[in-house]
Amino acid sequence: MNKTLLHAASLAALTALATPATASDIQLYGVLDYGLSVQHREYVDGTDSTQSRMVSGQYIGSRVGLKGEEDLGNGLKAGFVLENGFSSDTGALGQGGRLFGRDARLYLDGDFGYLSFGRMGSMVGGNGPYARFGHVVSPFSCGWGDIGGHLQVVSLGYEFIDNAVAYTTPTFAGFDATVQYSFGTDTKKYGTGVEGKSSVERMASGAVRYRNDKMMVAFGVESINQAQPAADNAQLDDSFSWNLGANYDAGWAKFYGYAQVFESYAAAARTTTFALASGVDGWGVNVGVDVPAFGGTAKLGVGYGDFEGSRDSAMTMSTWQTAVGYTYALSRRTTLYTAADWIASDYSQSYKTEKPSATEDVVEFTVGIVHKF
Repeated sequence: MNKTLLHAASLAALTALATPATASDIQLYGVLDYGLSVQHREYVDGTDSTQSRMVSGQYIGSRVGLKGEEDLGNGLKAGFVLENGFSSDTGALGQGGRLFGRDARLYLDGDFGYLSFGRMGSMVGGNGPYARFGHVVSPFSCGWGDIGGHLQVVSLGYEFIDNAVAYTTPTFAGFDATVQYSFGTDTKKYGTGVEGKSSVERMASGAVRYRNDKMMVAFGVESINQAQPAADNAQLDDSFSWNLGANYDAGWAKFYGYAQVFESYAAAARTTTFALASGVDGWGVNVGVDVPAFGGTAKLGVGYGDFEGSRDSAMTMSTWQTAVGYTYALSRRTTLYTAADWIASDYSQSYKTEKPSATEDVVEFTVGIVHKF
C-alpha cells in the first residue's frame, strides 16, 4: 500500500512539475543527513554497553517534500506542504511508517494571519511553522539524536500531531500569538474515525511570541487530554506544561535559554527516559551559545532536569546534560557537523529497584554530513 501511494505521489509530482502553468508554483525539496556515532551507556544494575553505528537525521531530520502555493488575490494565498521523513541509511519510512509523516498540511495565508489544517509539528517542538521551542531556544534544537538539545531535561510530548488545526495572528509591534488544537494526536495508536472522542488523546496549546532584530522571547502552554478510560485506570491526569524560551544575538555570539515546568506527562528525558504509568511531574532548564569560529559555528549547551512521580514522590530522577558541537558549511547546501555529549542521571532507590535496566550515564560522539536540495 505504501509503495502504491508513493508511486502515485511521485507521478503527481512529476506531472505537476512538467506542466507549464504550475511549474513555478510547485517545489520539490529535501535533506539527506548521514552520521557516524559511538555511544557508551552505563545502567543502574552495573552493566554497560557500547555501540558504533551509522545514523540518519541526527543534525537535521532526513526528508523529501513537495510544496506549492496559489495566489487567490486580495493578499490571500492557499498552499500545501507534503513532507516525508525517512531514514537515509536504510530508506525506511519514518514517523511510524507514514508516507507524509513530517507534514501533510493545507494552509491559508493572508492579512488575517496563517491558518493550517492536517498533520504538522507541535507548538512545543522543533518542526514546522508553528513550533516555538525548537532550534530558536537551543543551539542543538530539541536534540541531535541523543546529543544535546533540551528534550533530555523536560517532558516528552508529541513531535508531530495528527488531525490538527493551527493559527498564527499577524504581527503587531513585534508580537504574535499562536493557537493549535489536535482532535486526535496519533491515528497509529487510536485509529481513524474516532478523533474528537474522549477515547483518544487530544492536545491544545497556545503561545505568545515577541521578536526584533536581536532577540526572541516566547511563552506557551500545552495541555493534553488523556484518552479515557485508559488514563483513569492508570491514575494519569491530563497533562500541562508551561514553557518559556528566548534567544539573543550579540553579534559575536548568540545565546539561548529554555525552561519548562510540567505535570502529569507519561514520560520525561528522551535519552535516559523517566516514565511512570501514573504520570511524571517536574521542571527543566537548558542554556546554550553559538560562537562563530574558524569559518564555522562552535556550540555549547548545558541542561538540568528534576522529575518525580505524579502519584509517588519516592520515584525520582535528576539529570545533567552537557554538549559541545561544531558545524562547518562547505557550501550553501552542504554542511559538516560533529558533537560530543555527556548525560548523567541519578535515580531514587525506589525507581532503581523497579527499573534496574534504566540508563544512568551516556557518553556519545558523532560526526556527519548534511546535504539540502
